[in-house]
Amino acid sequence: MGPIVCCVDHSDGARAALRSAHRLAEALRLDLVLVHVEPTANVPGVSAAPAAHERLLAEEIRDAEALLDRLAAEEALEGVRRRVEVGRAADSILAVCEQEDAELVALGSHGRRGVRAAILGSVSAEVAAKAPCACLIVPPAAAERPFLAV
Repeated sequence: MGPIVCCVDHSDGARAALRSAHRLAEALRLDLVLVHVEPTANVPGVSAAPAAHERLLAEEIRDAEALLDRLAAEEALEGVRRRVEVGRAADSILAVCEQEDAELVALGSHGRRGVRAAILGSVSAEVAAKAPCACLIVPPAAAERPFLAV
């Protein structure tokens, strides 16, 4: 069986998704893969200079790796694999699910609604619609609520 892929960022929803994914992975004896997607940097004046762009991207990747390490340590995750991807979030998450042959992808919901959701879009909605596996979307309010008692 493939792993559970859990997508994380700095949001409360991502933290809630991580806790739920961790509990599921343990209960089902599946591997857990943490993924953070760093958007492609387009900073005026920096993006045009290749060397500066490469330095900026390297710094963003280091920050993302530190985020994954911090979350793994805070949640006492042992043996969890970590992946940093660069690109459009939904596309990158879907690609990781395919590459990992994931059983489940877990994502946090930012709780956007109405016009804001229509303008900004929803990564979780796009992933849920296109994922090659089951999808678990966890709202921020679920962060402290027990998900699975085994």
